[in-house]
Amino acid sequence: MSKIPVAQAMVLFAAAIWQGAYAADSGFTSEASFVAAAGSTVIESFETTPGRSRGFSPVITPLLTATPGIAPVGVQTAPDSPETGFGAFATDGTRYLSVYLPGAAQGTLRLDFATPTQVAGFNIIDVGETSGTVSLRTDTGFFSTGATFLSFPPTVGNGTVFFVGLTQTIAFSQLFIEVTGVDEAYGIDKVYLTPVPEPATAASLLLGIALLARLRARRH
Repeated sequence: MSKIPVAQAMVLFAAAIWQGAYAADSGFTSEASFVAAAGSTVIESFETTPGRSRGFSPVITPLLTATPGIAPVGVQTAPDSPETGFGAFATDGTRYLSVYLPGAAQGTLRLDFATPTQVAGFNIIDVGETSGTVSLRTDTGFFSTGATFLSFPPTVGNGTVFFVGLTQTIAFSQLFIEVTGVDEAYGIDKVYLTPVPEPATAASLLLGIALLARLRARRH
């Protein structure tokens, strides 16, 4: 069996780390299963985001931008502040996104991530009181055609918390959340994601490891 040179082996190892260990294109409705599959993540819980009433301007945080479709979005600082939360509440901290369009399907909320990610998941609160679905779609990769994660009926009670998430081998920059329930106010909180290194950063990492490996090989 032929041996791979040390420098080449280390570069291949670094490339594998860069691509991420999430491997499978998978959907989740269990937060525990998602966390186990996703590995190291960061969480956006909107705790440093100023509270505001629901409207059509984007909500911007350091990790993501939430852009409303037909249903306005706001940042709640408490279950019913600055507006009625209709049964939604924060699941991590005190703040959460609130989405509601009276008397209609809620349409699509778009999340634009500050850096590409291979995972995304979140708590969705107070959904399922009316018939409808919750679907996710990415801007590229396996889930770019969309997938339904929750379906009602059977309908559930006020204030129920569900988790939806996905892992994808191809990094994506946008996540589209579609809620089809009519008059279905809901909240979004505890958004998981894992930024992928920018190409320049990854290239520098690979180059540095390759040079170190080459120096090590020369010493031997």
